[in-house]
This record gives sequence, C-alpha cells and structure tokens, in this order.
Amino acid sequence: MDVGCPNCNATVSASVPPGPGIGGDDSNRLQGKPTRCRNCGHELEFYYY
Repeated sequence: MDVGCPNCNATVSASVPPGPGIGGDDSNRLQGKPTRCRNCGHELEFYYY
C-alpha cells in the first residue's frame, strides 16, 4: 500500500499482513501498523481490517 506523507508529500509504502481480512473471526477489529517516512522521518500509522 502506498500513501503520501502528510509532512513532505513523499510516497510511503507499507505492507498489510496476510490474513482473512473483513469477514474473518475478528472482522470488526481495527489494527494498526507504525512506519516512518524514509524522506523526512515523519511517523505514520496505517490502519486496516
């Protein structure tokens, strides 16, 4: 998954862990994954189901 850094607008890439996604046993559980922009060091957190 690629998004733009809100601080410097560089592209930040993160992978979503494998799993059942929506419809699995914990389908209503929102999870997060922290990462940093390699350009400016801004900390981001990606959320996914």
